[in-house]
Amino acid sequence: MPSLHIAAQLIRRTMGSRRGVIMNVVLPALILSLMAGLLTGLNANKAIIVVNNADQGSYGAYLTSEQGQMPYYGILKDTKLSENELKELVLAGKADAAIYVPSDFSSQLLDGVRSKPVVYQMNEQLWNASLAAMLSAEVDRIYESAELARSSETSEVDPTLLTALLQAQAVPVVSAVNKEMKLGQIVSSPMMIGLILMFLMLLVSQSIGFVMEDRETRVMARMYTAPLRSMDIAFGNFMGSMLVGTIQLVIFLVLLYHVFGYSPGISFGSLLLVLECFLFAAVGLSSATAGLVRNSNQLSQINNLIIIPSCLVSGCFFPLSMLPDFMQKLANFTPQKWAIQAIDQLGGGGSYSDIGWQLLILLLFAAVLITFGSVVLRPNRTS
Repeated sequence: MPSLHIAAQLIRRTMGSRRGVIMNVVLPALILSLMAGLLTGLNANKAIIVVNNADQGSYGAYLTSEQGQMPYYGILKDTKLSENELKELVLAGKADAAIYVPSDFSSQLLDGVRSKPVVYQMNEQLWNASLAAMLSAEVDRIYESAELARSSETSEVDPTLLTALLQAQAVPVVSAVNKEMKLGQIVSSPMMIGLILMFLMLLVSQSIGFVMEDRETRVMARMYTAPLRSMDIAFGNFMGSMLVGTIQLVIFLVLLYHVFGYSPGISFGSLLLVLECFLFAAVGLSSATAGLVRNSNQLSQINNLIIIPSCLVSGCFFPLSMLPDFMQKLANFTPQKWAIQAIDQLGGGGSYSDIGWQLLILLLFAAVLITFGSVVLRPNRTS
């Protein structure tokens, strides 16, 4: 088949020499795996929170016990520290945040006064803002329970009834389980997978650059004088880019899984399958983009205008639910969104049958874009 010869020629140009293998295959995969490994190490560190419960009653202890059940933070309890000492720990960087429960927390609660603990933090970030919001919600819940336990005749809180209410609230009566979607943790925290998808698209554009070089040097024009169809030429370039991208992807995943010890909760083969389907769509997108520009410099510029914005819109760096509704609908036209969703469902315990729709959409992206690229990526557009 003529397409196989074109693909083999593209592979030889990319990795036909020792320098080509190192610069075009090994080094990009190594850099990406190193960045992903470092990001994994940063995400693995829990925020250290020092808690001092100075409350003389029992409800401050109940409040701090609820904070200790949060798996996202490292909770250290120390009742010997004063407020100023807690501040010094945060200022010195020995703690990421500190919580101080005042000594009159229980007494004010019983008197009907909504007393709140103090949270010390260096600056406002998403995690400590979430901590403060959860702490405030917990205090409100205890206060409302105290009002329910307050007698209308004596206006006093029955401690036994209040304790019973708090203990009953601690045991969930109904729990929601979404078995159909089988959601994991990737959608809510997509940074790692989003970084991988973005760099895969950047690596693919590198191999498409060789195709642009052929058009600029009239090599593609000579190919069109041969008895070849435009689809054969486009499919050969597509196959060559896919094989190079697959080699880079396998090297990257081997380093990520076996050297840096990162796993998004799914097996090596499952992640490779999803990323391979995404690679099909990414190569098709780069091929279609290459047909709309005149030289490799324009291709690099237009890729930056497509890859980064599409990654932002598709939820690669933050949850898609944080975006407005119209942008969430726009994300349906990006392959990154479907790849993230497929990995998330596998991470949530789903099977291959559960991600069939997402993989089909990625393959449809590739089919449509490679067909479009075979039509527009012609030598008569060379400047």
